Amino acid sequence: MSVLRRHRLGAVTLVLAGIAVLLVLFAFDARAWQSSVRRDDIRFRALPDHVRLWRPATILPFDPAGTVLGTSDTMAFRRALQSFWYVHVGANPDLRADLPTLRAKAQQELLTLTSKAKTPGERSDAANLLGVLVITTPVPTQSDQAVDLVLKNSIKYFQQAITLDPTDTDAKENLELVLRITKPGKGRLGRDARSGFGFGKGHGTQTLGNGY
Repeated sequence: MSVLRRHRLGAVTLVLAGIAVLLVLFAFDARAWQSSVRRDDIRFRALPDHVRLWRPATILPFDPAGTVLGTSDTMAFRRALQSFWYVHVGANPDLRADLPTLRAKAQQELLTLTSKAKTPGERSDAANLLGVLVITTPVPTQSDQAVDLVLKNSIKYFQQAITLDPTDTDAKENLELVLRITKPGKGRLGRDARSGFGFGKGHGTQTLGNGY
């Protein structure tokens, strides 16, 4: 065998070995994503404000496994759910921000999901959460105009959630609660009225845990 041929064979062997190593690392990163999503979806149910959820320890630069798995869409949905819960508990342990800032961030993320989430169910969940976020936002109850705007916006989002997913019973229940408030003689939009809005599947646990 000539020297040139031996060099070529050695180069091919090195390339193949490098590809094999990359495939092994890719498989490791893919498994890390799958394990992280399954584990942290369960953890989210118990600790929705946990700061280290859905952050797998991948090895390859630029996370090609995450790109192939389509994790950006999956994580966008989960991050928005967590942002909603940061508003619910009143703080983000990972971010120094006041409640209005947290609320605005959650609202923007959920609004994006209503049109860009992968499934109608996820888009419906986002719209339902937007309705809950709006109806639970403090407003001066002496201002009829402000209260009317809150009611109209929350109704719009709950109706949108039902249109996106007619089986969304939580959005239906929330819409019914808002409509009761708007009936004559039912009182103003006070703290007691707001407390009736449950999160139901709005906190996203029904869609979490699917993995990849």
